[in-house]
Amino acid sequence: MSTQPTSAILPVTRFQAAEYLRMFVNRGAYLRQSHFADKESGRFYYYKVCDRKSKQPFSIDIPAIQSHLAGHITIGLYAINPKSQSAKWIAVDADYADARRDLLRLQQGFCEDGIDALMEQSRRGGHLWTFLAEPLSAKLCRLYVLNVARRLGIEVKRDRSDGIEVFPRQNELQPGEFGNAIRGPLGIHRASMQRYWFEDDEPTLEAQFELLRHVRRVTREHLEALTAGMEPIPDRTPPKPWVQVSAAGGHDQGFQILSHALNAKRSGRNYVARCPSCAQRGEDRRGAHLSISVAEPRMYHCWAGCTTEEIREALGHPIRRKQAA
Repeated sequence: MSTQPTSAILPVTRFQAAEYLRMFVNRGAYLRQSHFADKESGRFYYYKVCDRKSKQPFSIDIPAIQSHLAGHITIGLYAINPKSQSAKWIAVDADYADARRDLLRLQQGFCEDGIDALMEQSRRGGHLWTFLAEPLSAKLCRLYVLNVARRLGIEVKRDRSDGIEVFPRQNELQPGEFGNAIRGPLGIHRASMQRYWFEDDEPTLEAQFELLRHVRRVTREHLEALTAGMEPIPDRTPPKPWVQVSAAGGHDQGFQILSHALNAKRSGRNYVARCPSCAQRGEDRRGAHLSISVAEPRMYHCWAGCTTEEIREALGHPIRRKQAA
């Protein structure tokens, strides 16, 4: 069943919000989508909802979920609970030219394995949601989805390439990490001001919740049986190696990246700052992609994969290489 997106503000009961909390919220911290587009990129970014004084993340509550479902705000949900390294659901996000085709192929692949997946429309593609009978290991969830994608020849997003993104995005989180969040379903996307529905039922909150209540959940035994013997598949390319900038290597000797890295902060053995190349694309809003060695400030790299040439070009200081004699 195809459902058209809508923009109406809807009445929401506390019972519906509590049900949504039980189904979708696996970690108290959450994101909220800005109501205004970034002036440079035109994108509607998400930001962590924190106490202004302590900077500690707020825990999502019933009123926040009611506001999301009504359409007043839009929330982003984290997939992994760091205490158990587990997830309540698996979501596959795709937003490129052939996104819907690939999501439908994945949905069929899941179905052949006895797993239900609900298609949710999105602004540029779709999200495919699978629900678990109990919180299961994020690593196990990713192992299954990535192997199905490989079996079907569906690309996984790497850096700037087109492909699916699998949530949870990490096998596990390190202390202090939050991982990646995905837009909570059934709310209004601020960029399009449209509400996107699950396609298997009517476009009303009542019908959508009825669908969610009865969708078949994946058991631990089922997922463990499906993944038995599967090999881990990395879905991210390794970061670029550190680059030593020196006259001997053919680069100009006078350039100092630290003099151009605005608001660089020390973090252990490195300085961390916003990558200039990422910034040109409206990315790295948190200022954490560029790492610069404290011991040797001429060594730096971008964790998102920007090359040294791209970083220097973005700063207006392209690398000058020695001409052959």
